[in-house]
Amino acid sequence: MTTAISSPRALPGPLKGGLLAATVLAACWGGAIWYWRGAAATPGTAELALVLLAMPLALVGAMWFGGKLLAKRAAVVPAAAATNPAPATAPTAALPSLAIVSSALRSPHGASAEELADAIAGNKLRPDLDAELVDDDGFPVAAARCAEAEDEALQEEVGAWLVQNGMPDLHFSQPQWRALTLGSAVVAELASRAGDLLPAEGKPPTLRLLPVLPPDWPAEQRRAASLWFQHLAASFGWPAAQVLLPDAPTATVAESPAALCTGLAQQAARSGTPLVALVVACASCIAQDIVDEWASKGMLFTSGRPQGLVPGKGAAGLLITDVHFAESIDGTLFALLDPAEEARRTPATASRQPAEPILLGEMAIQASRYGAIGLPDIVMLAADTGQRQNPTLELMGMVSRAMPHLDESEDVLCVGHASGACADVPFVTALALAQHGALVRGGPVLCIGNEEALQRCAYLVRPVSVA
Repeated sequence: MTTAISSPRALPGPLKGGLLAATVLAACWGGAIWYWRGAAATPGTAELALVLLAMPLALVGAMWFGGKLLAKRAAVVPAAAATNPAPATAPTAALPSLAIVSSALRSPHGASAEELADAIAGNKLRPDLDAELVDDDGFPVAAARCAEAEDEALQEEVGAWLVQNGMPDLHFSQPQWRALTLGSAVVAELASRAGDLLPAEGKPPTLRLLPVLPPDWPAEQRRAASLWFQHLAASFGWPAAQVLLPDAPTATVAESPAALCTGLAQQAARSGTPLVALVVACASCIAQDIVDEWASKGMLFTSGRPQGLVPGKGAAGLLITDVHFAESIDGTLFALLDPAEEARRTPATASRQPAEPILLGEMAIQASRYGAIGLPDIVMLAADTGQRQNPTLELMGMVSRAMPHLDESEDVLCVGHASGACADVPFVTALALAQHGALVRGGPVLCIGNEEALQRCAYLVRPVSVA
């Protein structure tokens, strides 16, 4: 479900209060003057003080306190509804759930969902100051590096492969090489696990490879990286002819992970053939030219700009199938990925809209209804939220209102704090953590995406036993 968000331009609170007080004062004084001009007797001191001072103050105070009480009650009602919602069945037109069979990731604080979950527990991870990256004043900036991003042997292998495939003049920048290195590790790990899904005999199903690359990559680099991932996946046993890329791998702007998962659910709903897909996101924003660009645009996180971005890098991937196919493979342990709830803002309103915890709570309620559960049944929350104040306040406000039973230090995992800003990698990582949490904790996990300014999304990931 997609909701468009727009909000009218409102008067600031102090100006609105001042206009209210002036209106009340003018009404009281004007009424008194009009009455006394027609009266036979002259008003005394007590009457003047009562009508011209006490009455306006009493009216303004009553309106102010009444507005506070009404606002408090309006906030409590949706919070109570989110805390104890009545379980509901999924809408009849809902897309089917998918099966997350496996996940893999490379992040600054872990090479698996288990390692990263243990590192994030307590929400004490913070990016370190990077001696190689400096701001406009020459001071080191905070960054989140991943040690596995450097692999000269892989660069030589990819370079030879480019020459063999007619792309000898194609060059990757250092950030692109790092993203490609991390993405290759994720693709190789998931492709090796995908081999377990190959049938003993007969034609294997198509493996749909869906790379999610940084939006600022040129078309040539996007095409080359996608084809390399295709070659890498085929080298782990899946027939090369059965590893398919999207129809337009050279598109300038890739689809978001949420849009890709929705497309997979739509395909599972209308197709009678098994669905197998490998979604991989990789990115690196660790480079001085990127830092300089962010600083020039006021986007870089510094001590004087706490709402800025922290450069990061990483990769994350999911091996996804339809539920029927996952159930047909003996010994396959998987988690259900229910359809997404999404909300989009327009660019004109996103920059001035405050944190919206109530909106996130409503989206969480809708997402939980696909699994016919209530929010009190949620055992963990994973989000792509970083260190910026608004997304953090939005997420924590939603948790305190809608899911107060969760321990914010143990049950709420914010990926962005650990990974820094690296395109869509934090969100795919959050989905990987949600799958891990659902299987380990044996209960439904909510996955929230709210780091992107223009989009909000909520997924429910749950073990089969909760279905």
